[in-house]
Amino acid sequence: MEINFIANEIVYEVTEYNSYLVGFADDKNEPKEYVIVERALEFDEQDIKLGMDSYYFEYSDQSNSGYGLCDKVILRQNEIVFSAKHKCMDDITSITVSYNENIIEDVNEYRKMLSNIFGDILIIEQVANKQMKP
Repeated sequence: MEINFIANEIVYEVTEYNSYLVGFADDKNEPKEYVIVERALEFDEQDIKLGMDSYYFEYSDQSNSGYGLCDKVILRQNEIVFSAKHKCMDDITSITVSYNENIIEDVNEYRKMLSNIFGDILIIEQVANKQMKP
């Protein structure tokens, strides 16, 4: 199943708990659909032992959440596509979040944050449809 929603609110920041956080929501105050991705700046022994030494991904509630759930993330001019690993989130195969590009105040910081979270699985597609690694 492919999921699509429009984000009217996007946040990207380094949290007080020393992690990178990017969130997309259809509504700021009462979201019905959202995606949150987060990755610690550093991992301790326990994180590594428990397999939590990756990014955390959550779609709309904790039943669709976990670590390292995507095999590819494609960033385009006004959308981001999260491709789910096989059978990681029930029958969800991809989640496409569309947004008005002027909602992002600092595109470079936004891209850098996503790159820090996803690393090699992030693909940035330019307007001319050229692929570029961050």
